[in-house]
Amino acid sequence: MTDLLVALAITSIVATMAWPYVQTFLQTSRLKAAAQELVAVVNGARQLAIARNTLVCMTLTANKAPYLIGTSAACAGGAVFVGAITKSDGSIALANRMQISASTANVVFTNLGAASTAGTYTVRDPDTNNTLSVVVAASGRVTIQ
Repeated sequence: MTDLLVALAITSIVATMAWPYVQTFLQTSRLKAAAQELVAVVNGARQLAIARNTLVCMTLTANKAPYLIGTSAACAGGAVFVGAITKSDGSIALANRMQISASTANVVFTNLGAASTAGTYTVRDPDTNNTLSVVVAASGRVTIQ
């Protein structure tokens, strides 16, 4: 019985000391997962532009990202794309509760996959205020920084 109590005490001490590291890891992982989800949504707009051979604009409204197909290079006009990955209103809701903002204009992809309007999105964890940037280059490449 004494051995069991000693083992339980040692386990609880180790768990108590490790908890801050686990919590930091979980917070960092949630932020990175949100940024990767946004990258997938942006790449979806790029793939749609290539597949439809038209300009596609990805707008950002709160944590929803609808695709506009057949827009101008300034993201004017066009129709909301409704497909298998979208809701009935054409928006793609991001799964987590991270806050996403755009510091530049809406990203517009050409039929070749390049971004005629490049942009940067900031993903922020409201609990820790840590941020990651999702950058869309003029070539159409999307990276997390």
